[in-house]
Amino acid sequence: MSEELSLPPPSLEEENVSTTSSSSSFVPIEFTTQDAIQVINEHKEFNDGILEYIKTTAPVNSETTGGIGNNYHIISVFGSQSTGKSTLLNKLFNTNFDVMDETNRQQTTKGIWMAYSPHISTTKSASKQTSNQLRENVFVMDVEGTDGRERGEDQDFERKAALFALSTSEILIINTWEQQIGLYQGANMGLLKTVFEVNLSLFGKSKLDSSNDHKVLLLFVIRDHIGTTSKESLSNTIKASLSTIWESLNKPSELQKFQFEDFFDLAFHTLSHKVLQADLFTTDVEHLGDKLIDVNDSEYLFKPEYHHSIPIDGWTMYAQQCWQQIDSNKDLDLPTQQILVAKFKCDEILNTVYEEFLVKYKANIQAPTKDLKSNDIDYEEVGLYMNDLFNDTLEDYDISASRYNNSVYEQKKLTLISKLNDSFKESFELYIQHLIDALLISFKESLKSKSRSNSNIRFVELIKVLKSNFIMDFNTKALLISLEGKLQFTNYERTLSTKFDEIIAQQQVNELNNIVNKSTKKLGSGLNKFVIQELSEPDESSWDKILSKFKETLKEILVKYEVGDDEGYDFGLGTSQELTQFTIDSIKFKSWTKFHEIVKKYISRENFLNILKERFEDKFRYDENGLPRLYQNVHELEINFKKSKDFALRIVPFVTIAKLSDDSEILPDFNVFDKQLQKKFQSVTINSLEIEENPLELDSDSDEDDEENELNFAILISETDKALVLSKFKRETDAVFVETNRSIVQHVTQIPYYIYLVILVLGWNEFLAVIRNPLLFSLILISSAGIYLLYTLNLLRPATIVVQKFVDECAAQGKAQLKQWLVDDHGMHANNLGKISGGRGGKETVEEIELDDLSPVDSE
Repeated sequence: MSEELSLPPPSLEEENVSTTSSSSSFVPIEFTTQDAIQVINEHKEFNDGILEYIKTTAPVNSETTGGIGNNYHIISVFGSQSTGKSTLLNKLFNTNFDVMDETNRQQTTKGIWMAYSPHISTTKSASKQTSNQLRENVFVMDVEGTDGRERGEDQDFERKAALFALSTSEILIINTWEQQIGLYQGANMGLLKTVFEVNLSLFGKSKLDSSNDHKVLLLFVIRDHIGTTSKESLSNTIKASLSTIWESLNKPSELQKFQFEDFFDLAFHTLSHKVLQADLFTTDVEHLGDKLIDVNDSEYLFKPEYHHSIPIDGWTMYAQQCWQQIDSNKDLDLPTQQILVAKFKCDEILNTVYEEFLVKYKANIQAPTKDLKSNDIDYEEVGLYMNDLFNDTLEDYDISASRYNNSVYEQKKLTLISKLNDSFKESFELYIQHLIDALLISFKESLKSKSRSNSNIRFVELIKVLKSNFIMDFNTKALLISLEGKLQFTNYERTLSTKFDEIIAQQQVNELNNIVNKSTKKLGSGLNKFVIQELSEPDESSWDKILSKFKETLKEILVKYEVGDDEGYDFGLGTSQELTQFTIDSIKFKSWTKFHEIVKKYISRENFLNILKERFEDKFRYDENGLPRLYQNVHELEINFKKSKDFALRIVPFVTIAKLSDDSEILPDFNVFDKQLQKKFQSVTINSLEIEENPLELDSDSDEDDEENELNFAILISETDKALVLSKFKRETDAVFVETNRSIVQHVTQIPYYIYLVILVLGWNEFLAVIRNPLLFSLILISSAGIYLLYTLNLLRPATIVVQKFVDECAAQGKAQLKQWLVDDHGMHANNLGKISGGRGGKETVEEIELDDLSPVDSE
């Protein structure tokens, strides 16, 4: 209840008090000695200040109501609007309720008002009236008139007000005109029927108590009575109407036995015309007052059974509880015929337009969703059609339904809108989901292509712009098909944003893996050549140089990602510092792994043997100038063999273990043999930071040397492998020595020296003949000079080989030509055969020729 309702009534001593009691305010009015208060306003709100008003207005010399007790009476007036109810109360009880302006017939009393009656108008003297009045405290309630144009067909309040007056009053004055007697609505019989029926359901069960004899007096005041129809005749008509109403009531089963007289008493009083018979009107009112004052009057109205038998402070609480129960009772909220018709017709119109809507919706909106293709959807066109269909449906409803009751029309319109939204929602969700799928595919492709083509743009800036553009595109298209925002898609936007973040996170991981792989590849290409170069002629500082080159290359790779003075790193991908550091560690781990792979690839057990053999052969077979070496004697062979072998074995300490010049082994920053670390740094993933490091047990079946080799980064060749390689190297070099030594011995023992003497003695004459021939002598000199030159240049053997090859080739060519001439030339062969058979006869010759046709040439 508002603060206005809780305001206590002003003191009677206030001079500036409103003279109007019919406004919606609770401010009491001024009467000669008393004022009034609004009990219930037109908004159905009960005033909590009633008890305070009674304390203030009742003529009791006490601040409490203990002096009043049960010494009070409650009278209410009920009737149609503008029938003079307030006028009657003011005249009879000397109150100051607002009355209608004679020049402007409109509603005056709003809600229910109460006033204390300072004295009742009677035909007796003032002294006697005052004496009687001191014994009785009368409170009068003026109820808002029924059937007023201001409320129209809204009969809810007048029903509840009439029931409130009936349930809280001792006497209910029903104010009616004579000409209304016999009418149903005009005499408020329809309203009384509803009030009686609800009164029975709410308060009738109290009658089941046999000791309860409470009744309410229905006092019918018949206005403008001209006397043509007697009061007895009019009262009989009213009684008959009430009896008919009572019989037609829907009574609770337990109250079926009770009659009208068990709940109500009837009294009747007539009043003359107020304007045309003013004096008689006043007299009639005073006679009515006599019935309220004079206990000796045969028609005395205040009987004990009418009283509620509760003190006045209890009555105020009872009245408030009655109103709460009445106000919450739905039986009084009976819809008018107009509202019933409006509901029926609006429902009918709603169903019709909705069926028409469904036909168009299924054909043009729902059907296309069964075969959605990303390139076939024009969201603007779909959205425009959805809006047009939505608005056209509402327009069709408005045209037909707006003619009926506005509240019903608006209520049913909301129902139609809800049904339309529900129908559109299904297709809307399909379109939205398809839009999301298409945008996710496009976003993923755009992210990949732009990250490759825009290498000069930071990835974090790229994804920010790209995501913003795609979200904007989604909102634009989703808004087009959302019926101008009636269908919400905020949740879908959040879902799309989350999926974009997942794609971005995966692309970030891909970019990080690319960085790791490129960095490792760059380090490998730069380090591989340097390792081969250094280990081809290793010395004590070779591993220092290799390690320095490794660290320098690794630093060059990482330095471009360094930011700030704290040596932090940033790849420009917008990743977290933890994931960035993990990637740096992954680069370092894979770099050390690559370092080990390069060295192990060059210095494997097989390559180690080949390296030793190559070094040995380079020294053993070639001299300092790189020319092939020819050994003249065994002594020279033995000396050079030892030097070559020592030269080859000189690298063994440097290539079998990676040891620095300070005699310390190379120790990596990570244990590259740890399987857990290998798994952890295999690749960068979204969940890389969640991988736990657990030490793995080594294979107990591996031998001790293999275990040591696996766990020691610096050991390149194990002692076992080194012994095997050196043993094999010794066998192969010894074989080379034996072969070379054999060739020297064969060369020395092949031609004895005395043979040259025999040749000289036996060929002396030929020698002189050659010397004496200038041509032959010149040829010998030139040949001798050429042979000596070849010998000096150690090219005699290659020259011999070349000459031998030349001779062999010439012989082969000669044989081929001879074979072709003798065997493969069929014509020549045939001619030879003809010559051989030339002594035979002609017939035989012809036959021989025919045989020639069967030669292999013809068969081919």
